[in-house]
Amino acid sequence: MYWKNKIGELMMNIEEFIENKINSYAQDIIDKGDKYDQLSLGEIGFYMSLRSVLKGNATKQDIGLMDAVNDTLQALDIIKSDETFYKK
Repeated sequence: MYWKNKIGELMMNIEEFIENKINSYAQDIIDKGDKYDQLSLGEIGFYMSLRSVLKGNATKQDIGLMDAVNDTLQALDIIKSDETFYKK
């Protein structure tokens, strides 16, 4: 139930949340150097894909990534099998 509430909160401000995450991880690359490059790049990639899906201009790779995350959340019973974590 915690995760369902958390996901609901995120959906209310998802665009702002995504932009803040992308900017934060981009700043980490600048500030923290190569120690955090790969970690930050992975996070940025996820949030960029999510943003593209939500804006309706996703690539097949973006959609595949979101499907993999969604399938995992369904398998863990965090969301129902007929739900999608990134849709309201």
